[in-house]
Amino acid sequence: MSLIFTPTSRDALRKSTLALSVALSLISAPLAHALTFNVTYDASVGSAPVGFTSAFGDAIGYFQSTFSNPVSINLNVGWGEVSGQPLGGALGASSSYFVNYDYGTVRNALLNVAAPGYLPVTDPTNGRLIDVNTANAKVLGLNTYSGPHSSDGAVGFDSASQWTFDPNNRAVSGSYDFIGVAMHEISEVMGRSSSLVPTCTGSGCSESVQDLFRYTAPGQLDLTGTNAYLSINGGTSQVNAFNGDPTRGDLGDWNGNTPDAYNYAAATGQLLPASAGDITAMRALGYTLATPVPVPDSALLLLSGLALTVWLARRRKTQDLQPG
Repeated sequence: MSLIFTPTSRDALRKSTLALSVALSLISAPLAHALTFNVTYDASVGSAPVGFTSAFGDAIGYFQSTFSNPVSINLNVGWGEVSGQPLGGALGASSSYFVNYDYGTVRNALLNVAAPGYLPVTDPTNGRLIDVNTANAKVLGLNTYSGPHSSDGAVGFDSASQWTFDPNNRAVSGSYDFIGVAMHEISEVMGRSSSLVPTCTGSGCSESVQDLFRYTAPGQLDLTGTNAYLSINGGTSQVNAFNGDPTRGDLGDWNGNTPDAYNYAAATGQLLPASAGDITAMRALGYTLATPVPVPDSALLLLSGLALTVWLARRRKTQDLQPG
């Protein structure tokens, strides 16, 4: 395979009084042979407030308790920066490495891990390459790259915003739910993202794994990033609606009709709950549920086939939570 490095791209997690975003946490020791995270804190974290690393550990604990895939995800964490770059006013940001595969390879990999999503035999993307975050590629048994970039991605958090780090008091007036925002960003490194570009319609366009479950109607896969919804049965039923406006937030986030962990925006003073749809979104990417599965509540949230030439690239996502 050949490897090509490309510049980072940005998304944004937005501040809003109307829409919530991001996730929850649950403290639990990882199960044997379960999903694990190798977390490296950047030097910037030395200036983070008391409670920052503990709350981030709570967010990590949710994923390690919820999913059982026997892989390790390598993650860097920054305070006021992500991968050494400023957040530009965003509450949180993520940066990920990804590899490209053809549809058939990704389909076979998802079938091999019994992911619960409908994938037609015939390529519905018109030959587009599929961006697979390296963390997700590990889960799917696709990540064969062994180069100098051992990190699967990075997350960073705004140092100017007011946060609450207390897992037992996450709805604090004037403060953002840090654990929720952390969950949002971590899940993006894990692969919960969109690669669609509304203005891209040619053969050079690509999709993410999540985009394979993005529908506008039964049997109609969304290839343009317009208003669409997540469906794991070919568009027949809707898990949740996606954000369809890239100018206000990530296309891979929920539209924000109801408070949810993965909405495109967040507000102060609000607990950011998880939903069954959030877990379904991760399962569609190939993440396997642990047994027993933690149930979030108001206090505790949270290759076969021939591959095309493989590119390794870093993508940066930022999500802004905007005050109203």
